[in-house]
Amino acid sequence: MKDLPLISVVIPVYNVEEYLEECVNSVLNQTYSNVEIMLVDDGSTDSSGDICDRFQLGFSNVSVIHQTNAGLSEARTVGFLNANGKYIYFLDSDDYIAPDTFEKLCMIAEADSSDVVFFDAHSFIDKSDEPVKQNYKRHYKYSPAKGIDVFEKMQEFGEFHSAVPLLFLKKSFIDKSEIGFIPGVFYEDMAYTFSVFCLAEIVSQCSEALYFRRYRGDSIMTSKKSSKYFNSMISVYRYVFDFSDTHKLIDNKAVKKYLSRIANNVINNFEKLDKADKLNERVKFIEIKKNILQNNAFDDTALKLKCYSKLLWFFYKVFCKLIGR
Repeated sequence: MKDLPLISVVIPVYNVEEYLEECVNSVLNQTYSNVEIMLVDDGSTDSSGDICDRFQLGFSNVSVIHQTNAGLSEARTVGFLNANGKYIYFLDSDDYIAPDTFEKLCMIAEADSSDVVFFDAHSFIDKSDEPVKQNYKRHYKYSPAKGIDVFEKMQEFGEFHSAVPLLFLKKSFIDKSEIGFIPGVFYEDMAYTFSVFCLAEIVSQCSEALYFRRYRGDSIMTSKKSSKYFNSMISVYRYVFDFSDTHKLIDNKAVKKYLSRIANNVINNFEKLDKADKLNERVKFIEIKKNILQNNAFDDTALKLKCYSKLLWFFYKVFCKLIGR
């Protein structure tokens, strides 16, 4: 088994005592044996830290880092910096993976010399049979290719998902590219995954749903939006815009579409703020709209009208619906 490449699994942990054992056990029970697990306890206030310590005592391939609460980005970064594997995988601590996940992903990565292997997920609502609107299953097949080419095709088919846990990464590629997580923000996956695809030389697909993504009421994705969410989306917008400009991708059609998506998210997050927060964030919001318009709203007519007036945008959407666009 020593010939198997080492896989480093980074699991940021914060107040997930109800789900953590299922998550870690899904890695320990893999059909692939050469795995190290780094549990980064990000200042948990429940029993999550104790659960991490018990795993470390019971398994020689589990290590624990306890730190003051700093956020998901920082926890992932700390885990990455302590990783020793050829490949690295970031797993969210309230989710879990199929038993043969690493066996399948590593086989593809080794065969294709991939910088990245992406795959699909099953989504479910915690303690509910209600169906999930967010779909992480792709219908198209993507041949191994340069990352930006795969990104363009996925954008064309509407199948680009930014979730970092759906990426199996070669660590040397991440080291060389110096791709990192934006500290202290939500939605950091949107920037990180975009960067990965833009810079990767070879991206491969595993067309199986190996990840089980849980939606729960107190998660980042389902929480009530506040100024931090709005400011986080601004940070992601600026990062993606600057990255695209630096790497001469700003005129790429697929990149424009992605920037338009993020810009729409900035506007939508602002609209969800209460009156007091809107007043406090209004100057930033106006600056972002100016930037969007200076870039011709990335060729998105609806976005352009939304920047000018919600009423204009509404009538445009109605018109498009009437003519079947």
